[in-house]
Amino acid sequence: MKSRKWAAFLAASMILAACGNGDDAVDEPEVDETEDGELDESDDAEEDPAASGEVPADWPEELVLTLQPAENPEALIDDADVLAGLLADRLGIDVSATVPDDYQAVIVGLQTGAADIGGGFGPVNVARAMDQAGAEPILQSERFGEFLYVSQWFTNDPDTFCSDEPVEEIYEEDGEEYTMLFCNGVNEAETSEEGPIGLDALADVGDVPISFVSEGSASGQVFPAFGLIEAGYDLGELDTFTSGGHPESVLSVYNDDATVGVSYNDAREDLVGEFADVGEQVVVFAWSAPIPNDGFVVRGDLPDDLKQAIADGLLDIAQDEQDGAVLLELYNIDGFRPADPADFDNARQVDQELGELLG
Repeated sequence: MKSRKWAAFLAASMILAACGNGDDAVDEPEVDETEDGELDESDDAEEDPAASGEVPADWPEELVLTLQPAENPEALIDDADVLAGLLADRLGIDVSATVPDDYQAVIVGLQTGAADIGGGFGPVNVARAMDQAGAEPILQSERFGEFLYVSQWFTNDPDTFCSDEPVEEIYEEDGEEYTMLFCNGVNEAETSEEGPIGLDALADVGDVPISFVSEGSASGQVFPAFGLIEAGYDLGELDTFTSGGHPESVLSVYNDDATVGVSYNDAREDLVGEFADVGEQVVVFAWSAPIPNDGFVVRGDLPDDLKQAIADGLLDIAQDEQDGAVLLELYNIDGFRPADPADFDNARQVDQELGELLG
């Protein structure tokens, strides 16, 4: 998408949920855009400090960009440095990059002032960053034309979790075709907005091993855990563990370390090059309700014109065919739209309700 220390997860979830305050109102920074979300090219170059060579006196000499950790942190930091350089070129001030070891550390960086910009923040962390660090969301990521995604449930035991015969879908990766199996009608969904699908099958998880991704991951832990509670389970009595990444969660089921797992949709594609039959051995049987895509946030006490310049700079990078490649490498980001804090309300609600239920 470690060890089975559920008590540690419960404690971390309760602490993080307790730290949040969903009542804090956060003003949305303005982002210059046309109706289709593109940058407004009519702005005069003189209004861009970097273009004019004049950096406002109240801007800091350097910004720190912190990125949410992913499956391959060494590759992530290399790409993060590239993104920081591209953003520095557009701002006219230095930008350095860092990738903390865990999800909560990225929020701590914003709280303490050790970080100024947060990137690749999942929706739960966007909400936590707003509530715990006073951060402001500026951009939301686009993938495959969508700003929503789902948590998918998968299994190596379709006889138990599929109410119908698994259906084959053909995927293509690097010129090779691969078979992906779905059941319970998941294959019929055309967009993420059609979730939830097939969650009735959670009634059959019983005491089978379940692979989550990592604490704080919206699709890999928060939404699935809440779904299990809604299905009537006491999480402390379930056999759950965290795999550490979305592809790793798929591998846990592929390798029979777990019977059921979760990830973003469709993390199996990350593995077909190495495990050609992963889509046949790991069958997707359910989708969660829609989850808002990740986004970028900034420290709330930065100058307003700097917040705007950061948003404009990232938008410009995304729209540049060559420079935008780094966003694809980092988080498969195709583009951005200005972030609306309200878009992350459901992630905040699920996160807080999960913390209350665990408490």
